[in-house]
Amino acid sequence: MHLRDIFVSHIQKPPLAILALSTGTPVIGITLITPALPVIAGEFSASSTFVQLLLTVYLGMLAIGQLVFGPLSDLFGRRRILLAGAFVYALSTFSALFVESVLWLTIFRTVQGIGAAACISMARAIINDAYDKQDATKAMATVQMIQALMPILALITGGLMVDLFGWQSVLGCMSLLGTILIIAGYIFIPETHLKRANKLDLSLIAKGYSAVISNTVFLSFMAISALQIGMFFSMNGFLPYRYEQLGVSTAEFGFYFALTPVLYLLGNSLNRAYFHKTPERTVALGTSICFLSMTLLLGTQLQGMTNPLSIALPCALFGFSSGLVIANATIRGISSVSAYAGTASGLIGAMQMMAGGVIGIGIIAIGGAENIIIAALVLLILALISTLLSAQRYLTQKQADAI
Repeated sequence: MHLRDIFVSHIQKPPLAILALSTGTPVIGITLITPALPVIAGEFSASSTFVQLLLTVYLGMLAIGQLVFGPLSDLFGRRRILLAGAFVYALSTFSALFVESVLWLTIFRTVQGIGAAACISMARAIINDAYDKQDATKAMATVQMIQALMPILALITGGLMVDLFGWQSVLGCMSLLGTILIIAGYIFIPETHLKRANKLDLSLIAKGYSAVISNTVFLSFMAISALQIGMFFSMNGFLPYRYEQLGVSTAEFGFYFALTPVLYLLGNSLNRAYFHKTPERTVALGTSICFLSMTLLLGTQLQGMTNPLSIALPCALFGFSSGLVIANATIRGISSVSAYAGTASGLIGAMQMMAGGVIGIGIIAIGGAENIIIAALVLLILALISTLLSAQRYLTQKQADAI
């Protein structure tokens, strides 16, 4: 029996609901605050570019933090990193409730992103530790299916909360979720990484990164998942302004944009039930649908359509494609270097968050908040790149299976 299989057989399976909370809480840190961005800009008399930093710095810390916490968890274990991250997330979010300037809000969002990085990277690594390869894909799909409900509720309730109680209410909600994660993780999450050093050894960290970045299978799936998630996060940055231009309220925006994670939930459910055994083929199918969705988005806006559904429906189709792509690409990438699952999880997560930040701020900088055609064209190009990468990976795997 493979050494990893021996480890798996002795590990208590962590509750998937808590792992979903561990991945969902960082995502809520993005989606719950999205409907509030125009309101925050107005209250602090800040530009849309400056307020976009509330997403960008958060995503940036999600990226950088995972590069650190992933390798550290290979040395010290997953559980303690997860609990420390949840504590930092909850405390920094609570502190942000009392800010009097957008600068301090940005600072606390930066710290919040660091805590979120530990939470989201540990969930992926724990799944890889506790399940064999095929079950890990299914478990990841299950976690993301549960997780998908959280952004849906966040987008809907975020707009309502801002309208009824002010933008500070979304911070209070995030702080509460972080506190729940601390308690639930302490009680129910076991340590799943049994072969650890328990001491800081930079040579082991370097060895892990060397093994991961030299693996072409990992690099391909990392790029695909990063582009897919980066596209979604960038939508959180420019779509609120487009809906505002169309006269859509923050509450209505939440309902329209919630169609994206709703269709993601459907795609992920189909993936969990039928497609998780063929990851390369499913990823290729999903990225093709993604390219179609971005083509439709650009087409409707070039036609001058102003009905909110002309944006919401193509974005919903994009959400469906993400349900087919993300779980398969993520687990397939991590499992290709499972001896360094923490490092791989941190790196793949970092690239996902970095893509969201870079794409988001890039689209805003070239005028995507004012002109959605610019934003849609950028996303279409990224979708094409993702489609080509996944097709190459699928054909390579098909040839290997034929030998």
